[in-house]
Amino acid sequence: MIKKYFFLLILAPTIFVTACSEAEQESSVSENIDSAAVEEVSPDPRLQFVGNWELVRRERIAADGTILPLPEAPSPGAEGEVGYIMYDAAGYMGVVIMPPERPVYASPTPSGEEAVGALGTYTSYFGTYSVNEAEGFLTHHLQGNVRPPDSANNNQRFYDFIDDQLILMPPEDDSGIKRRIVWKRVPDLPEAELTDTHRRLFGFYRFTKIERMTSDGSSIPTEQWDNAFISYMRSGHMAVHISRSNRPVYSGPPTPEQALQAIQTYGSYFGPFSVNEAESYFIHHRIGNLNPGQAGTDAQRFFELTDTTLTLRPPPRTTDGQEVQSAITWERISN
Repeated sequence: MIKKYFFLLILAPTIFVTACSEAEQESSVSENIDSAAVEEVSPDPRLQFVGNWELVRRERIAADGTILPLPEAPSPGAEGEVGYIMYDAAGYMGVVIMPPERPVYASPTPSGEEAVGALGTYTSYFGTYSVNEAEGFLTHHLQGNVRPPDSANNNQRFYDFIDDQLILMPPEDDSGIKRRIVWKRVPDLPEAELTDTHRRLFGFYRFTKIERMTSDGSSIPTEQWDNAFISYMRSGHMAVHISRSNRPVYSGPPTPEQALQAIQTYGSYFGPFSVNEAESYFIHHRIGNLNPGQAGTDAQRFFELTDTTLTLRPPPRTTDGQEVQSAITWERISN
């Protein structure tokens, strides 16, 4: 009997230590699971930006609080400006802004002076974005810009959300002038208005290639674009940003020749879009365009859509007596 008790006394510490060790392991595993669960459900700060936002107003504010006119506008606030800023959940973005009553070119080919005016009255850039939630700012990492010297900028914007508005504030400049850009969230299209194509289409796409063929099947050598995005938002709006190669390099205001080269190597337009499901084409209702004469016009695009690519075909054109069909292929980059 004494031997039995002695054996139990010897075994008890081992059982106790083993039990404690298993409990600690279970506790550690539980903590790791809890930690992983917290990380898994922690919201991505980019999600609060996702969607399409319509421009409400832009402001320049002096140190004494006076509202100053925008450089390209005749009065403070630039009443009538139209624009959108678009964000997706994968970290891509694009922005377009156009003031009202831009002068139309006198002929199909603009003069250098007309190019200076067009370049100075149209905002378009695209790229990726990241959010520093702790310090209250996001950064637009530009991959293309209508203004060539700014094509590789990182644009910092402090932000605030008030009801359905997003307020973006660039850092103060050396003069102490503050800038505020106020945007209002555009609601998604009603579910009843969505076609099957809408549901498969929404997102951002990056340019892959452009091809041109004659009616007899001959391929026409075509200069490829350097970089381009096209986005279709759940609000029923779209925007395209096209950056070509050989863009001018300059500092300060562009000369007429530099401005002409800048607008000849960049393309952009934006507006609502509609879908003709039966005949497989979109209509891009272009309320804004880098080319002032094409603002307010429609562009038809026949489409082929897969899970990963979008091919757009404008109506054929006649060039040098031959009918030419273009096909532009885009790769989906949104999640």
